[in-house]
Amino acid sequence: MMKSERDRQDIIHESIETAKGLEDDNQQVQVIAGILTSMDKFIGEEYAKQVKEWLKMTKVGRVFEEEKEEAVKVAQREERIKIAKDLLGILSPELIADKTGLDLEEIKQLQKD
Repeated sequence: MMKSERDRQDIIHESIETAKGLEDDNQQVQVIAGILTSMDKFIGEEYAKQVKEWLKMTKVGRVFEEEKEEAVKVAQREERIKIAKDLLGILSPELIADKTGLDLEEIKQLQKD
């Protein structure tokens, strides 16, 4: 990790997200605790607090949080699509795709619809 080209925070975040996918809850907590312990000098304080809160949640609470995060992503995507539709007659599809983060093909499909 010391010689990595990638950002340390990204590596830590990716490792913890991978550990969250473990099916065994005890194993999941042990792996995350190990990551946090070994990366203590590199981890950002805000992210450490987020992980700590995640660890304190019950299984039901975690599922609820994950569903809430997914709902926010869906709402954000719907908002980007609405913005793209509003800009279709004004800007090029390429510029709309660049500014909204949507795929160019998706913008072109919106244009056809």
